[in-house]
Amino acid sequence: VKVGNIASGQGLFAGKAACATCHRVHGAGPLAAPDLSDIGALRTPAALQRALLEPTRAMLPINRPVTIVTADGKALRGRRVNEDTFSVQLVTDTGELATVVKADIKTMNTATTSPMPSVAKTLSTDEVADLVAYLLSLRGVQ
Repeated sequence: VKVGNIASGQGLFAGKAACATCHRVHGAGPLAAPDLSDIGALRTPAALQRALLEPTRAMLPINRPVTIVTADGKALRGRRVNEDTFSVQLVTDTGELATVVKADIKTMNTATTSPMPSVAKTLSTDEVADLVAYLLSLRGVQ
């Protein structure tokens, strides 16, 4: 895996790759997708590259989109952030935190494909390497 330039990757994250439209870093950005503030400490360069090029294949089960329909017909779609015996908490597509009591759930479906688009057709090989470098530099609280 080629690792490129961090500064260029940061520019791509906010610009051409459009990662910042869904992902949060160090408290800035939306909550629609997983927070990437410490992704560099959690993933290898190969895992990051795979996630960028083949998001569905690299998607972790906890990050799969969930659609919940409650007994009263209300539909919620988002990303599960926690689940216990009695409830499911998710961040909705609009960025709101929602808690649903399991006794109130009529249906709950988990998607098997990632909503994140691949950057394979958007970025060059060098740009992917730069984006990987930036993501590797994200190691938590600074």
